[in-house]
Amino acid sequence: MEPTSELYEPDRNNFAPRLGFAWSPGRFRDNLVVRGGAGIFYNRIPEVVFTNTRGNPPFFARYQICCGTAATDFGSPFAGGQILYTLGTSTSPFSFPANPALAVGIDPATGAPAGRTVEIYGALRETPTAYVYGYSFELQYALPYNLTATVGYQGSSSHKLIRLVNQRLVQPIVPPNFFAFAVFIPTPDVNANYNALNARMTRRFSRGFQFDVLYRWAKSIDTLSNEGPGAVTNQTFPQDLRQERGPSDYDVRHNLTISGLWDIPLFRNRRDFIGKAFGGWQIDGILSAHTGFPWTPHTGQCVRAPNTQDFVCPSRPTRYFGGALEDTDNEAFIRPGGNFPGGGLAFFDPNNPGGTLPPGIGRNSFRGPRYFAVDMSIGKRTGLPGFLGEAAFLEVKANFFNAFNNLNLAPFGFFAPNVDNPDFGRARNALAGRVVELQARFNF
Repeated sequence: MEPTSELYEPDRNNFAPRLGFAWSPGRFRDNLVVRGGAGIFYNRIPEVVFTNTRGNPPFFARYQICCGTAATDFGSPFAGGQILYTLGTSTSPFSFPANPALAVGIDPATGAPAGRTVEIYGALRETPTAYVYGYSFELQYALPYNLTATVGYQGSSSHKLIRLVNQRLVQPIVPPNFFAFAVFIPTPDVNANYNALNARMTRRFSRGFQFDVLYRWAKSIDTLSNEGPGAVTNQTFPQDLRQERGPSDYDVRHNLTISGLWDIPLFRNRRDFIGKAFGGWQIDGILSAHTGFPWTPHTGQCVRAPNTQDFVCPSRPTRYFGGALEDTDNEAFIRPGGNFPGGGLAFFDPNNPGGTLPPGIGRNSFRGPRYFAVDMSIGKRTGLPGFLGEAAFLEVKANFFNAFNNLNLAPFGFFAPNVDNPDFGRARNALAGRVVELQARFNF
């Protein structure tokens, strides 16, 4: 078996035209601007989804074993003694003896370890580059008092994104006694789309004050939100990609951002010591608020792939009885049961006899806790002219992250408790509280 210099052929068909326009109708006295555009964009394939190919036989072999279970002396290693703990006779790495449970030799017919099943990573010979159609349209109008209002639409449609999927789970037939227990091939069959309404109000800096308000109402849908590898990117029903279509892991329906800056007028024009010490201060801040991220309830059971004995774990419940609450306050994710009073088994059926039933709920069909925080900074810059030059200055600043110490619970994510867990529906941890950072910078 010879190593290869490339895993897939280059894709040189990436034509990316882009078109934009801007128009200011004269009848609105140049106060209105209409602009928009569309284009095709290409995403480079993440190399991380291919790097595990370096561990393929015959140079390396993964037997699906990991870690030891003993507490301190490693007296009871995992997987029936397949992990060997021993010391070498010297500092040389070659002084460690081979593990007789793992050093089984190579089968010349398959190139795989003799009598073992292994994990294989590969690639499609023709792996296309993912592409995105992007488009936008907006209206911007100049209002009195240095205000500018903007409202517009932004959207995109993504195609041929990658999912890292075990082919044993999706291929119609897997040969019996196949030497690989997993064959991971980056497969370019994931699509996504995004649509958003953006509304914005800004005030240009005037008389020591400016602000910017941005509200976004959006929706992002896909069948996978991250190429992987890693457990958090695993699909729960990869056998049928239609079953995986749902809100993106990062989908936020409502998002509000307010930022502002105030140049405090106190002692602003004084040139004496009082002006240098107490004048020239600025306060700026950002208020961030958004609705919760979506999440998927899981069960501890598995779903069997068609025509094989391979299973997909974890799985989604086979039935949802309805009636769950939709409260996104922190309190809803702190109290026992959260939005599922009485526990997850009162709302979901996790049973899947033989692992043959498809999911009874959609992916990312529930919402986690919402987010609210205010970040602020206060600082001033004092000139230090003299022998250091006219450009010399001292800048001091205090930054307050989550200034009012609001409780923000961490998103549920992939590792949320299963439906039969007593903690199902409750957040396991929180994001950072108030953080204060002090800065000083001397420039000359």
